[in-house]
Amino acid sequence: LQLPFTIIVLLSFSMLALLHLKQDVVFSVEQAIERDIMENANFAFEVNFGNKALVDVHSFADFWSWVRLGFIPLIIQPTWVTSERYVEDQLNFFGSNVGPNEQWTFGAYGSSSRAIPVTGDYLHYNRIIGGLRFQQQVTTMSDDLCKFPSSNAESREVWRQWYGKPCTPAWEELPFKPDSLDAEVFSHPERIEWMLTAFMSQEEMIAKAVDMETGCALVGSNGTEATHNGANATETCLCSWCSTQDPPTPWLREDTQRVEIAMATYNAEYGLITMTSVNFFFSRGSEIQKRVEMMSSWMDPFSFPLSELIPMLFFDIVWVSMLLYVAVTEVKEIVHVIRVGEGPHWYHSLWNDYIAFWNMVDWVTILVAFVVVFMFVQLMGQNTLMHSAFKVVLEAEAQIYGDLESQMTRTEYLVIVEDFYTALDKAISAERSMRLQLCVYPMMVMLRLFKSFAAQARLAVVTDTLQCAAQDLIHFFMVFFGVFFCLTLCSVLFFGQDLEEFATIFRATHTCFRMMFGDWDWESLEKVEEIIMENYMKVKKKMSDPVLAVPLGRQIKEMWRRRQQYKQGKRVRLNDILDAFKGLHHGNEKEMFRSTQMITPTYLLENVIGIEKAQAARTLTNASEEHRKANTKEFELGDLRVREQEDDGKEKASQLERIDDSTRKVRDGLLYVQDRVTFYDTVVSGSSGQSKDAASLLANAAAASAETAADRSISDEVLECVGSEVNRLNYETATILGQTVRRVDLRQRHIEQRQDDMVSSIREMHQTLLNLQSEASSLSNKLQRLNHDAVKGSGSSAWRRGGVVPSCFANCTPDARE
Repeated sequence: LQLPFTIIVLLSFSMLALLHLKQDVVFSVEQAIERDIMENANFAFEVNFGNKALVDVHSFADFWSWVRLGFIPLIIQPTWVTSERYVEDQLNFFGSNVGPNEQWTFGAYGSSSRAIPVTGDYLHYNRIIGGLRFQQQVTTMSDDLCKFPSSNAESREVWRQWYGKPCTPAWEELPFKPDSLDAEVFSHPERIEWMLTAFMSQEEMIAKAVDMETGCALVGSNGTEATHNGANATETCLCSWCSTQDPPTPWLREDTQRVEIAMATYNAEYGLITMTSVNFFFSRGSEIQKRVEMMSSWMDPFSFPLSELIPMLFFDIVWVSMLLYVAVTEVKEIVHVIRVGEGPHWYHSLWNDYIAFWNMVDWVTILVAFVVVFMFVQLMGQNTLMHSAFKVVLEAEAQIYGDLESQMTRTEYLVIVEDFYTALDKAISAERSMRLQLCVYPMMVMLRLFKSFAAQARLAVVTDTLQCAAQDLIHFFMVFFGVFFCLTLCSVLFFGQDLEEFATIFRATHTCFRMMFGDWDWESLEKVEEIIMENYMKVKKKMSDPVLAVPLGRQIKEMWRRRQQYKQGKRVRLNDILDAFKGLHHGNEKEMFRSTQMITPTYLLENVIGIEKAQAARTLTNASEEHRKANTKEFELGDLRVREQEDDGKEKASQLERIDDSTRKVRDGLLYVQDRVTFYDTVVSGSSGQSKDAASLLANAAAASAETAADRSISDEVLECVGSEVNRLNYETATILGQTVRRVDLRQRHIEQRQDDMVSSIREMHQTLLNLQSEASSLSNKLQRLNHDAVKGSGSSAWRRGGVVPSCFANCTPDARE
């Protein structure tokens, strides 16, 4: 039942993972946000059309143009957006120049309903939490970090004066298109700036972006205040970090390594919270790499309808129960091995009788599963903290949008938002770690499946094929990877500076591997198929055994039948037979297998309760047959060429040579028969009386004809006589030919019968040799066991070495295993 158990574990885990993660819902939310930012945040406008998008940001100026003209107006929309040329069409069709409504009130909450769009609404179904966070990674600026060709101090000074500015090498260089692993983690954040939706309008946010770009250059050099006309506000500097710099410095400089613009959104339709980050990587090769990364987490994983919650909890319970069962079973087995072990210490018994590859696979699977459970508990804890911080944000915003006399200050609200974003970062980090761990666990279950496949004869064909072909495949891949690496290296040298796919050895390896499946010499790869198919056929030949050739469905049906017989008391399980033998030896397994007691059907009937005589005989017969097959060498064609030694020391002809000699004799006999038949077919017999009569009649007819006139016509009697004689000769010829063919056919059948007898004799001889070999192997095993007991006394477990009794259990057929 190991295979069904493993399948249940895999299915339950698959269902709980899919139901908990709900990747389709997460994809729909994240994909909508990503497409909106990538395609609709435009700049470089010409009238109403933006010619550039996020992918076209290639300089500092492009970055600020995208932020001010594309990103902020797209994310922060204080009014209801109408379609293009709405005002013109309204004037043309209705004659009205009144502008469209900027807000709507649907009245879902009565008199307390807020106008739509509500502050922070994004894409109608998402709400921005707190605001927008700008942060960046900064590198060190120094003249000493510049790489000049001369090490002389005087020469370096000349170079420094010529270069005129410090160098800022990146400590995390990213010259290629970033992926999720590059954008998900942001370490060492500096120059953090906030645009809070509760305290800043869209115009104020754009004004702050202007201050960040210019480093508050609008502030007078004497410290006077500057007026931001668009924001209708007068402040010293909207950029917090820029206001601390002397002289004024732009927020984005050459020492910037990476910039992240992040915002948290909550989708109340699904209960999903998403952290969206727009990342800009500034490589020292003057290229700006861009990536929009989303990370989501469910606010409450168990806040779903009962139709979704009940199946989720059911599969959770099934999987956890299976996990605990496997862990308890393995612990019991370890305790049993330690108790009955005969080594000087418990760890010797554990090493000799328990430590094995498949047992280690089981424990690794258990450990990975417990790590998954731990990650889930950790995620629940982080979600609880994040939920608490979110609740504080909601209470603060309720205070801000409520009673004006008790409004919260911007500084207090900023602290609350920062705490929430910190909790959110930890929650989504825990969710990402758990999701990655979920990807590892199926790999462990796959190894358990291979362990289960090895126990099923038909399913083990594939694994046995790979095992048989292992040496050939290793030799092939040694040659293949040698050639492949040379081609990969050439691709880097030729195309590395022109194509991103070949810029590094790792990228070139990946690209060449993909190219291999589209443009390669497939005739060479066909040799691999020949190697696999050759070994596959070797393993497939083993399936000629009727027991192994039974389909899996029929095996399941047979197992169910045996189960019913066991419940009815008509059948005894093999485990019960093993327990009965253990009881005879007081539970000592090793002592039981040292026993030399002859096991017979009568012995089983006397010591095993409930076993029937037919089952006892069948179990021992099947076990003996399996033991013989396991210890008998499989017949191969090469065995026909082996020559054996006779008792007098002379070398005896091999079986193939004897068969060839017999076949040669049969061929010579057939040729002799053919020669004699041909000889008798060509001999003319003159002793036939009828032939003499025919000759006399012909002579008389000729004489009578001679006496008549020369011009007289031949009489009808002569023609009739000649015709009858010709017919008679034809009949005799056909009779003789038929008899000859029948004699040849009988001789051919006799020769074929002799050939069949020879083949039967050869088979009987081969079976006799196999029986003798099996008896010799059994005798050798007994002698080795006696010698081992005599020399070393008590040795390792007979169960591990194999013997008479273990063969009855380990090598029995499926009919005897139950």
